[in-house]
Amino acid sequence: MELINYLRRFRKHQKYFYLSLLIIIGFFIGSSLITPKITSVSSGLMEDVRETDLYSKKNTIASEFLELNSFLNYAKNSIEDASDVPLSTLINKLNFVSDLALSNAVNSSSYVYTITPGGVQETEHLRPKAKFGDPSIPNKKMLLDAAKGTLDTIIISKDKVLNRKAYVFKKNKDTTVIVGYDVDLKAFWKYYSEKYKERNSYTTVFNKNGICLLHPEVDNIGKKIPSYFDFFAISDILNQSDNEVLKNNGISQYLGLDIVRYFDQVMIGDQDLIVVANFVKFDLQDTTVEVQRYFSWISLLAFITFMSLLLIARFQLKKEYNENLSVQKEKEQLAIANENYQRENAVLQLNQLKKKMNPHFLFNTLNSLHYLIESKPNLSQKFVLQLADVYRYLLENRDDNLTSLKKELDFLEQYIFLHKIRFKNSLNITIVNQSDDELIFYKKIPVLSLETLVENAIKHNEITKSNPLYIEVEINNTHVTVTNNYSPKKKEHIEGHKIGLTYLKNIYNYYEVDSFKTKIVEDKFICILPLLS
Repeated sequence: MELINYLRRFRKHQKYFYLSLLIIIGFFIGSSLITPKITSVSSGLMEDVRETDLYSKKNTIASEFLELNSFLNYAKNSIEDASDVPLSTLINKLNFVSDLALSNAVNSSSYVYTITPGGVQETEHLRPKAKFGDPSIPNKKMLLDAAKGTLDTIIISKDKVLNRKAYVFKKNKDTTVIVGYDVDLKAFWKYYSEKYKERNSYTTVFNKNGICLLHPEVDNIGKKIPSYFDFFAISDILNQSDNEVLKNNGISQYLGLDIVRYFDQVMIGDQDLIVVANFVKFDLQDTTVEVQRYFSWISLLAFITFMSLLLIARFQLKKEYNENLSVQKEKEQLAIANENYQRENAVLQLNQLKKKMNPHFLFNTLNSLHYLIESKPNLSQKFVLQLADVYRYLLENRDDNLTSLKKELDFLEQYIFLHKIRFKNSLNITIVNQSDDELIFYKKIPVLSLETLVENAIKHNEITKSNPLYIEVEINNTHVTVTNNYSPKKKEHIEGHKIGLTYLKNIYNYYEVDSFKTKIVEDKFICILPLLS
């Protein structure tokens, strides 16, 4: 029997089973197809990162070498701007530039020479002080053979590798001026490596002759390293297009690892430099497979967790639905019972109000009638007819406790007539229509609502010739406002006159209208009666 029930339930929900099975199959197919995508995306990201790093290194190298060349540019500008000044003035300017060059810690020396028919003259600003002919400063042959223009050479002197930068200027046929300075490339590499920390790569820089200018293995500085240019010739690198990036694989003697080298050209004035970014080579295939394996396990775990939570949520939702359905039914039953209670309570209160009003009102009207019979017999006949209409209205049977505004106003006029006989000019009641709705008089209000408010005002306020009672009934599009001056009788029992207001409040509650209000403002009692459609 249990097996049969199980099979029935399975047939009923088998579409969910097949859907879940389809999701599981799709999950594993997607996992198997995602590995090539991960490899492709990872390769693309790695390439973008490396090229971005290469461009960053190019900008850094350009900035630093421009800084190194700045003093030589100052010297050239000083010479070009002083073509017509005396030689002594020009030499003073060049000595100043020479001092500026020495302000850079990587510059080991600076010099200014004047070549005349009388020989080579060394200025007193030679830095550091050294004798002419010292290999660390320009030799006589270089000076005498120098043509006009910029000089940029590599000199290896003892433990130093110097990049000599000089500018040769022929002032006239007899006078040649040479100004320049030497950059200590090893000191420059130390400064560069401390300022720009490199983790996953390192930078090497070569000049157009293939001589290494910067290298983390300082013994290679000033030398040619042929292994860098086995795959690409220097001319290929210098002539590559702007959007082209040259790269090849190699082995780093410095790191002892497989690397990928990216080559690019940097122009510093009229000087060509080759920047090489060296990146450690990663085996993306192995890394991607490992990542995919972890991804598969994590995805499977996430899928199982999702399915478990889905099942738990389904059962919990079903349970909550049944509980909410039960609670909703109970609420509906309570609401129906509450409506019936409010309706019955309103009817009881209306009947109580009628019973309370009948003897009290009848007693007062009979006294007034006795007075009229003796003093005004003709008026007494009209009084009796109005009294009959009033009691006819009170004795009508109404199932919903509502009546039209017109009937209530007609009844109020009859009711006011009876009271005016008693109070005369001490009671003043006005009815004002402020509504522009032609059907306003066919809207509904509770039975005896206006009479209840007028009766309360008469019963619970002082009414004398010196202190008359003023009652205003104002009709608006959505409500009727009843206002009277508030001067309560002394020793008035407050609870005694709340039956009528409670009846009105319960009637509106029954019809789910919450805009019924009563308030006392500036010695006036105000009641707002909402109109019902």
